[in-house]
Amino acid sequence: MKKIFIALIAVFILLPARAQDVTIVPELQDDFMNIDTLPQAKKFKSRHMLGVKYSYDLCTVQANPNIGQSYVMSPVNFEVAYTYYSALWDYVNIFGLQIGARYAKQGYASEYRGWGEMNTIIEFPFLAQVHLDAGIMRFLIDLGPYYGYKLDTNREGGFDQYDIRHDYGIMGGGGIAFVFFNKLELHLEGRYKYSLCSMYHTNKFSDLYWMLAYPRNIIISAGVFYNLW
Repeated sequence: MKKIFIALIAVFILLPARAQDVTIVPELQDDFMNIDTLPQAKKFKSRHMLGVKYSYDLCTVQANPNIGQSYVMSPVNFEVAYTYYSALWDYVNIFGLQIGARYAKQGYASEYRGWGEMNTIIEFPFLAQVHLDAGIMRFLIDLGPYYGYKLDTNREGGFDQYDIRHDYGIMGGGGIAFVFFNKLELHLEGRYKYSLCSMYHTNKFSDLYWMLAYPRNIIISAGVFYNLW
């Protein structure tokens, strides 16, 4: 009996010691053990670009009352533009701004005799731009306001006190750019210009029947930009 009692005591003493060698809960992995070996996210730099554009425009007006207006071609239009692409926090590279000075001709044709004209205008677009890069290609979306001033008209007698020479509105569109050597870019774009200012005062032709004519232009352009820094 004494031997059995001694054996039971030995079992109770040795069993906890043996249990310490048995792993019940596996060791937890350190998730931050290899943090220094992870590849760093790609950093971007802000871009400043200067470019020139040529555009072929289709011009008309939205008129009330209807004056038989239709589109007229404007094949000679030029723009100098500065573009800034911002690298937010060095990691977000999709937002930008574009400011331009544009020399163009706009107007409309009409099926009615004595109607229709072309104006020479200088414009200053200020556009927000979103760009998505894919290799050597860049997809562009832009939208923003513009201001313009009419310099000349082909209408007989020129401007009179009933003409509004100021112009302002919204311009927007999209396109694609091709990047060469990380310095030169070729931009192909299409835009729509939506004027918020009538070409004429409401009583230009009659004090009884008011007249409104808002320019509506489709702009198809090609431009070359150089990355300054």
